[in-house]
Amino acid sequence: MREFREALQEVPVRRAGKLQRGTLPELVEWSKKHPGARRVSAATVNKLLGGVQAVVVWARNNGLIPDHVPWADPFSNMRLDEPEPSRAPWEPADLRVLFASSVFTEGARPKAGRGEAAFWLPLLGLFTGARLGEIAPLSTSDVRTDELSNIYSIVITEDLEQGRRLKTAGSRRVVPVHPELIRIGFTEFVQRVRQEHGREARLFPLLTPGPRGGYGEAWSKWFGRYIRQLGINNEALVFHSFRHGFKDALRAAGVSEDVNDALTGHAGAGSVGRSYGAKEMLKRFALPILNDAVSKVRYPGLDFSHLRLESP
Repeated sequence: MREFREALQEVPVRRAGKLQRGTLPELVEWSKKHPGARRVSAATVNKLLGGVQAVVVWARNNGLIPDHVPWADPFSNMRLDEPEPSRAPWEPADLRVLFASSVFTEGARPKAGRGEAAFWLPLLGLFTGARLGEIAPLSTSDVRTDELSNIYSIVITEDLEQGRRLKTAGSRRVVPVHPELIRIGFTEFVQRVRQEHGREARLFPLLTPGPRGGYGEAWSKWFGRYIRQLGINNEALVFHSFRHGFKDALRAAGVSEDVNDALTGHAGAGSVGRSYGAKEMLKRFALPILNDAVSKVRYPGLDFSHLRLESP
């Protein structure tokens, strides 16, 4: 698999003539003779790895590899680090407009906003720094309570059969639930879904996979239209901008960069956080330390006191 991944990184972007149907070894050989040709991006390599990985995992789960044969996912930890897209951070004025809108103050639930996803996904993005593709497919079992500390946390994992594909291996992580989310009623919402639909129920069942398999694909387009309708016209502002704001808020609170990277699953240059997964995080940073870091996240100039989960 390492050889396969290395070969994929040599695939040229532009493939005309015989290269259009060239085998992978042929493409690698061509690239060696044309060192200046542009190669495919890390994101493309990861998509190709993910596609083959899905087939391999399906084959294992459906008996093509007998249960008595020792087996481990050969694609585990094989993803390349991808540069974060350049996005503008949210300004306090824009956030005030968003969270004063009808979805958050009048209980509006536009059809394309997919029910409670319209309300909770922006708040989760703001207070967890998670990518949309990581929180859109969350289930009730992903929100857990630590028995010793009584700390609520969201476990972000990869599950190919459930359409969850993380960006990198380091994206597997545990993010404590911010006190503001608890006050607004997120844990109550989770408990309500659990009681009504079961311990493995998805939190936002109206979200469905898009053409690329992501549960947030169509929702993201609605969110873009929604904020433009509110007069938030900076086109560089997207859902991913919440992630940048969360990282900035952690830095402003004095949280160390390695804890920052661990909480966001971010592989910064030279960062030790790139090697963490959920278990490794909890070994290196006790849950109370992570919870303390998340609890320090503040957004000066914003008042969320008007936000509260409505009673059923």
